[in-house]
Amino acid sequence: MKKLKKLFYKSPITFGCVIFFLSLGVGFYISLKDYQLNLIEENNRVQQAEELIENRIQEVIYTAKSSVNILAYLVQTNKVEHNFVEIGKSIIDNIEIIDQIQYLDSGVIVATYPLVGNEMIIGYDILADTAITKEATLAIEKKQLFFAGPINLKQGGKGILARQPLFRDNIFTGFAVVIIDWKKFLDKVFSGLQNDPDLIVDLFKLGPNDSVKTSLLSSDFSRADGFSKEIKIPEGNWIIKVQLNSSQALSSIGHLIVLRVVLALLFAYLIYNLAIQPQKLAKKVRETTRQLRLSNKRFKLATQATSEIIWDWDLEKGHTFRSENFDKLLGYSSNEDVSKDEFWKSKIHPEDIDNVEKNLKETLMGTGDNWSQEFRFKKADGELIYVIDNGLIVRNRQGEAVRIIGSTQNITKRKEAEINLANQRQRLSNVIEGTHAGTWEWNIQTGEAIYNETWANIIGYTLKELEPINFQTWVKLCHPVDIIESEKLLEECFARKIENYDSEFRMKHKSGKWVWIVSRGKVFSWTLDGKPLMMFGTHVDITEKKWREEEVKSANLQLQSVNEELKSFASMASHDMKEPLRMISSFLQLLEKKYTPVLDEKGLQYIYFAVDGAKRLTVLIDDMLEYSRIGFDESMLDRINLNALVKEVITLNKDLMEEKNAQINVGDLPEILGIITPIKSVFINLISNALKYQEKENTPIISIYSKSVEGFCQITVQDNGIGIDEEYFDKVFNVFSRLHIKNEYSGTGIGLAVCKKIVNQHGGKIWVDSSEQGTKFHFTLKLYGN
Repeated sequence: MKKLKKLFYKSPITFGCVIFFLSLGVGFYISLKDYQLNLIEENNRVQQAEELIENRIQEVIYTAKSSVNILAYLVQTNKVEHNFVEIGKSIIDNIEIIDQIQYLDSGVIVATYPLVGNEMIIGYDILADTAITKEATLAIEKKQLFFAGPINLKQGGKGILARQPLFRDNIFTGFAVVIIDWKKFLDKVFSGLQNDPDLIVDLFKLGPNDSVKTSLLSSDFSRADGFSKEIKIPEGNWIIKVQLNSSQALSSIGHLIVLRVVLALLFAYLIYNLAIQPQKLAKKVRETTRQLRLSNKRFKLATQATSEIIWDWDLEKGHTFRSENFDKLLGYSSNEDVSKDEFWKSKIHPEDIDNVEKNLKETLMGTGDNWSQEFRFKKADGELIYVIDNGLIVRNRQGEAVRIIGSTQNITKRKEAEINLANQRQRLSNVIEGTHAGTWEWNIQTGEAIYNETWANIIGYTLKELEPINFQTWVKLCHPVDIIESEKLLEECFARKIENYDSEFRMKHKSGKWVWIVSRGKVFSWTLDGKPLMMFGTHVDITEKKWREEEVKSANLQLQSVNEELKSFASMASHDMKEPLRMISSFLQLLEKKYTPVLDEKGLQYIYFAVDGAKRLTVLIDDMLEYSRIGFDESMLDRINLNALVKEVITLNKDLMEEKNAQINVGDLPEILGIITPIKSVFINLISNALKYQEKENTPIISIYSKSVEGFCQITVQDNGIGIDEEYFDKVFNVFSRLHIKNEYSGTGIGLAVCKKIVNQHGGKIWVDSSEQGTKFHFTLKLYGN
């Protein structure tokens, strides 16, 4: 024993290996026995399945034999004609598996039950049918009950025929036959076995010479490698085969083998560990001593490096040790007074001291091991800071707290940030409350939703009345027509096609009316696979705004109708007024032509004045009609090249310019956004005025140029004409405003009014700047692309 003990402690590895191999050998022996038992169980399972099938087939054979024996008795006693139907009904009603019975005279079917549906087989000679005569002949030769099939029945379906040959004076006279439906036969014999994943079963049919074996169930044995068993049923030349799909004898104990190997290793390791304990203990003592020295040094360095104050409070002595950071962070020098409890309490903010002492007392009186408290503390220089104390409570065996070891950390910056955040939240809440906006938060993946009270109040409810609250709460209350467009906008938002969701829709008010809502929101977080997660937004009631929009829309429609009526009236009035003017002018011209020799110079002058007045009135009516027709349709806005447009206007005034020997200078003009015909009218009027309002014998000089001004272009048409006094700068744009008598300069005074109306319709403005040297007309139009 001493030598064994010495070996045990001296060579732990060798002793462990011996124990491992001994344990491994025992484990393998037990596993071998388990494997052999599993093989026996698998063999028994296959044999039990085979015996079950055989017993079921024998039960079918016994049932069929009993039925045909009754029929054979009737034939032998010449009672078949009177009792066949009664006996047949009794057999089929009481024996579920039998579908028909037949009596054959020689090989011809002369009677069958039931007859309904089977009439076509009466008179059928089975011995004349080469497809089935072999099994019928075999029954005659054996002179005993024989099961034919399965075969396709002439009357339809598939079945097994139990034929009992009948003899009189040793001479064959016919058959007593029982027909069993093939499906019923399979259900009866193989119920619960065909779907067993561990077993493969099949029923084979032997040929007349037992040489050909045909599978009746088409089972696949090609991959099976377990036990198999076959047995022959001579009454039908059948062979039953049952085979285990695959043997689990070894794999079923695989985990046990692994477990026994592991247990052997663990047992060997345990023995090894016991043997090596004295050596490990000695090493541990040396290592622990070294670690304690390092730990003491590390703790000292950590207390110097950390931004926290480490403290150790002896509750029994009322004395507290604090690290050197106490002086550095709080400004107090370590001394006997500072280590006392009273010093620490005196520096806590008066508003916090009661809560701190209450929390500490409850924690110490309880059973917990941790204490944590936030409060305000006064530094040596008088500054108030926020600190957090975290402590670990040490208790004696009676559960009483005797010591707390912990740290104090300055959290002033964090607390100030929390206070600022709380103030921001309060301000945001005040803004939301002040704007009467409802707010919503929606978890898109779960359907959970949170609404504020204002959200519910907008539609006349309280949140309590709408519970349970989720995303469907909004869906149920939203107008069915509007929700389609809203959901479309949400899908675009989820697909990141648009950044923000902005939708207007109607919601059902508690009173039954519809309330218009504008909802705005944004997805603020997404799942890892890119799906939208959290969405936040607001609801604002815009019902009154919608009403006002409808009123404005209705007013615009009415105004548009009035404008159309005015245009129609102006056109009709123009036509009606021009007709008598044409008549006056025509008759005056005829009067002048006929009576020129008679009239004196004064009379001719009067006729000239009358004709000229009629012409000017016609021009005036045309200008009034043009002014009334000037409209503005935004859908007609297009890109206009001013250089090409001005060139076209100059061509229209070519004759007048050549007549007056006028000079025109055109700078590089930009492209603008406008309607081409009205813009052309502006240039026609301004250039015509520049040519018209000139001193006699003066050569007209016209300059057209532009410059960019905040998204607009400022176009200037400058001339060297007679000029306009400053007091008339605004008046010149009024309708029918003329600064000169008609004998001096022609015109109706509508041209500049037309220019102003067109420029204003295009979102610009027009003004005049003039001096004795000429006039400058400035007007602004939107640049194309802005």
